[in-house]
Amino acid sequence: MKYIGIKIIDAVPMTAEEAIRRGYYQINGNKGDGYEITYEEGYKYWFPKEIFEEHYHEIKNKELAETAKLMVSSDYKERFRAECIQLENRYEGLKKMVESWDNGTLPFTPTCPREIYDEQLAAMRAYMKVLTERAHIENIPIYNENTI
Repeated sequence: MKYIGIKIIDAVPMTAEEAIRRGYYQINGNKGDGYEITYEEGYKYWFPKEIFEEHYHEIKNKELAETAKLMVSSDYKERFRAECIQLENRYEGLKKMVESWDNGTLPFTPTCPREIYDEQLAAMRAYMKVLTERAHIENIPIYNENTI
């Protein structure tokens, strides 16, 4: 069987030498840079930099990150809510990008024609509308319906 784990952790850089001084025993001959990680439950571990960076990524969008646990929930309402939050978040991000493009402050040159982005935004709005209607029928609290 295969599993996927979703944990939000705190991490601070820490050398193997410092980890050994702090009493970490699972260093397994690793030397050099690494990270001390702390799980939500308070457990602490040390990982070599290469392993840490392969498995963990800095949260740059906290709202999207918080939906990760909802996506693997056994409760369909939580998975549905995560889908709504993720869609709204992505919609707002794309809308902001297009607005920056319009006012000349976009820091890169898009490769697609503007019409493609407009079509994507329209499809996302339609998708959000359907999800909002379904949420209302199924009595699932999601996002602010005024954003659509």
